[in-house]
Amino acid sequence: MAELNQLATSSSGTLPLDETIAEPNYSAAPSRRLELVIAVTALALSLLALWLSRNIFLRMGGGGVDPKWWPTLLSVLAAGLSAILVGMSLFSSPMSRGEVEATEQDGWIRMLVALTLSAIYVFAWSTIGYVIPTLVFTAALLFVFGLRSWKGLVIFSTVTTGFIYGLFHYLLKVPL
Repeated sequence: MAELNQLATSSSGTLPLDETIAEPNYSAAPSRRLELVIAVTALALSLLALWLSRNIFLRMGGGGVDPKWWPTLLSVLAAGLSAILVGMSLFSSPMSRGEVEATEQDGWIRMLVALTLSAIYVFAWSTIGYVIPTLVFTAALLFVFGLRSWKGLVIFSTVTTGFIYGLFHYLLKVPL
């Protein structure tokens, strides 16, 4: 590199372009509109989850810690944090996105595929049951997000499904 600098200064008397200028900047710029859209969407989804959690049908009398309690608590916390995000996006300067890369078409495709798989999973779980749809869903998501080893797909999906099933069915006595 020193030889190139010497060659550049000896031939024209100026130094070459700075290396940081020659490299493209892939980082995402701050965006108040993007922050507001994300915050409002998160708030709407958390309020929907709160409404749905309050409409859970109880087969036996409620009171205390019942099946509505945990989803309601999580929804209230999510709504509170989302409301804070809405306030921050409206009243503070846009947050620096630091090392976050700009969006790419591949990322949008992965997100849409993951959302589609999630919707199919919810439908399959309600019609087929827990075990088979969860094995397929977990393996499919891992594949979409880059895991290509069939051993990893099988082992991780099986262990995760078995752990969750064991936790809910045997330990917590909650049927899946």
